[in-house]
Amino acid sequence: MVAAGGFLVGAILFAQLAQPIHGLFDSLQVEGLLSIKQLSFERQVEDVPMKVPDLAITTIDGRQIFLKELSSQNELVVINFWATWCIPCTKEMPDFEKVYRAYRHKKVVFLGIATQDLTPAVRDFVSKLDITYEVAVDAQNKIASAFGGVKALPTTIFVNSKNSIVKTHKGYMAKRELEGQVKKLLRE
Repeated sequence: MVAAGGFLVGAILFAQLAQPIHGLFDSLQVEGLLSIKQLSFERQVEDVPMKVPDLAITTIDGRQIFLKELSSQNELVVINFWATWCIPCTKEMPDFEKVYRAYRHKKVVFLGIATQDLTPAVRDFVSKLDITYEVAVDAQNKIASAFGGVKALPTTIFVNSKNSIVKTHKGYMAKRELEGQVKKLLRE
């Protein structure tokens, strides 16, 4: 019990001493460079490739889409990995549809990729939600694996017209956040 208490006291003291140092490095930023904290976070979270994999996927309507072509023909591609059983995924889909409808005239396309689902179930689900953007099924996770493995659902990947992945977001995205990200990436 004494050893555990000593460890706890040591951990608390270390945290108190390290806090000012951590704060110092956080505030050290040079224009155009990441802070120490941001840099370490980026390295831990981002393990997707820098470019879009040269793969084809079949939509639930039976059309084949080549991912590189999709990005090279548009200003921005929003790829959303989701599943019918994932509650945050299904909550964000109506907002994704609204943002898609608002920005499709600006050459922004959305591609929903259902993982761990079968095509008939996905087709029924998408029909009930009145989703009009392209949706495909990645039942064997081949597409997800090509993107470095999707470790959380939903995961949204933003791709520019040069086939480069410019942003990855893991977790639920509200309409305001999604729209803000689309506007920002269209300006860049």
